[in-house]
Amino acid sequence: MENNNDEQPKKKGLSKGIIAIIIAVIVLAGGGAAAFFLTASTPKATYFQAEKNSIEQLQDFMETRYEDEYNWYEQSIENPVSQNVSLGLNLEGLETQGLIDPQMSAMISNAELAFNTETDMENKQAYGEVSLNVAGMNLDGITGYVEGSDLYTELPFLEEVLMISDEDIGSVLAEMDPYMFTGNEQLGIEELMFENDGSLLTEEEKEYIQDEYLMFIYDELPDDSFESENEDVEVNGDSISAEKITMNLSEEEFKSVITSVLEKMKGDEEFQEILQNQFERTAAAPLEDPEVIQQQIDEVLAEFDSSIDQGIEAVESFQFPDGIQSTLWVSDDKVVQRDFSISLAPEGEEPVPFSLSGGQLFNDDQIYFDHTIMMGNEDMEISIGLDGDFQGTGDTVTDNANLNFVLDDGYMPFEITGTYTGDESLDGSTRNFDRQLQFTVDNDTINLGWTGDSTYDGDQMSSNNNIALDFPGYIDNVSMDINSEGAVIDAVEGVDTSNVVDLGSMSAEELQQYFEGDFNSQLEQWLMQFGL
Repeated sequence: MENNNDEQPKKKGLSKGIIAIIIAVIVLAGGGAAAFFLTASTPKATYFQAEKNSIEQLQDFMETRYEDEYNWYEQSIENPVSQNVSLGLNLEGLETQGLIDPQMSAMISNAELAFNTETDMENKQAYGEVSLNVAGMNLDGITGYVEGSDLYTELPFLEEVLMISDEDIGSVLAEMDPYMFTGNEQLGIEELMFENDGSLLTEEEKEYIQDEYLMFIYDELPDDSFESENEDVEVNGDSISAEKITMNLSEEEFKSVITSVLEKMKGDEEFQEILQNQFERTAAAPLEDPEVIQQQIDEVLAEFDSSIDQGIEAVESFQFPDGIQSTLWVSDDKVVQRDFSISLAPEGEEPVPFSLSGGQLFNDDQIYFDHTIMMGNEDMEISIGLDGDFQGTGDTVTDNANLNFVLDDGYMPFEITGTYTGDESLDGSTRNFDRQLQFTVDNDTINLGWTGDSTYDGDQMSSNNNIALDFPGYIDNVSMDINSEGAVIDAVEGVDTSNVVDLGSMSAEELQQYFEGDFNSQLEQWLMQFGL
């Protein structure tokens, strides 16, 4: 019975692994289109070069518009910085709707929560202090400090500082509950605090994927599948002279490309190492036994080649009856209109069509797009319309975007609409902004407003924000104020570690004695000042 239980999850995991591998390769290849340069002037090269240029133009637009914000982010990564944040709530709307007691509303609305933080990403140090002022009472002195994998905590009623290392957390938990924990669990403090830069791939891994797989896919695509002609196209009311490039891949050609990529993966030890790194970065979760996670990863990688073979078989039996048709209209070396379509389904099922079409204009001072996604069949159809016009990278910015989602099953259509408007003005290094977001589902509308100002000036920053929520008929006049100030500092101050209680070095009995003794005694004494 035990063997059967062990085999079942393994089979399920491998099945998911096959899908993940295929998706990962396609996504990585597509995302890497902005990272390589083609000098040829063939229709195929122009097709991919236009996609590359469009993505780079979008990146340049955002980095130019929010240059000061990007610079401050870089400052916070490269230098020690401090940031003070205060938060206040206004719950008047809940009170008038009878959703909260007036006295409770007044107490919370007059309360203030403050966070003071210091971080040094390079030296893996972070300090944070929390204070709360509510109903005339000021609760402060709650601090935390992280240095590497060591976590320190100061509490307002304790003379000593509590400390525990990430490596000891599992053993402490196992002492308290040996049935729930193995003793190897960790929070992953260093990874969570200092190593999460939002990038799934290292620069070396990106370069390998681009050189070995992206260019391989490019070379595998038949040159004669791409055709070019000149054609005028209308985008945002303007007639544009463009080069129309059409890619037509038959079902056999598309399957051949995917199969060739999967075959290339077999025996590629470096790719398997990249894949293992991805699993390790994304599979780890707080308070999970890393040995168990590693065992699961090893099981998947041990059967990597056989999993690839299963993936190749799945591709062979999958249906792409119309192949892929993709047309780009290119002007000024960038995409100005696109039309993409494919139908797909597992063997024996009715193919489901998918299409993406629309126009776009990506320039130095404007990002415009109007795209429609359609998918489904006679039983159910989904359409997604997304358009936007973001203008300005200088002193004045005006933005608007619209979303329309419709699901039609032939009986009860479901629709969601969303709109976004933004007005910003830049005066020196100070940005004033008014951003409004609205969602409508059936006849109910939710409004979310974000107004305020921010200043990023060299090694200092400040920001004042008001976020207001309006849900007519339910919530009115509910808002939150968030104000912050930041600066580059010499170093993180940390905490006084001359009087430390190391929880990780204690047995279960010693922990119980401490918390029932010194800890509880000091807590009771502290609570007396509040009449508790």
